[in-house]
Amino acid sequence: MHARVTQFSIPSEKLNEFREALNSAIPLMRQRKGFQALLVLRVEESNPPDVRVMTLWESQEALHESENSLMFYQALARALAFAKGFPVMREEEVMLYDFGKAAASAASS
Repeated sequence: MHARVTQFSIPSEKLNEFREALNSAIPLMRQRKGFQALLVLRVEESNPPDVRVMTLWESQEALHESENSLMFYQALARALAFAKGFPVMREEEVMLYDFGKAAASAASS
């Protein structure tokens, strides 16, 4: 499994709009072959807050193929509308994950 980790700098007053833009892209991401999950984290200590967007893919090939779609660039453009500057993007190998238990417990709540 591989992850694309993108770090955005988002002004506090734009965080809700940024979240809505990402949320609207989820159905499109689910249509991509190999897409596994999306995780968005916020680091409040920085000013403006840093937001890390992680998309998980079943393989490195699926991650790379996702970059060959118009949807990828549309989603990036939506997010950039609320960011300060261009994000830092990197690719990482996922060594361990266990979202199944978290999803199951959230569903039973």
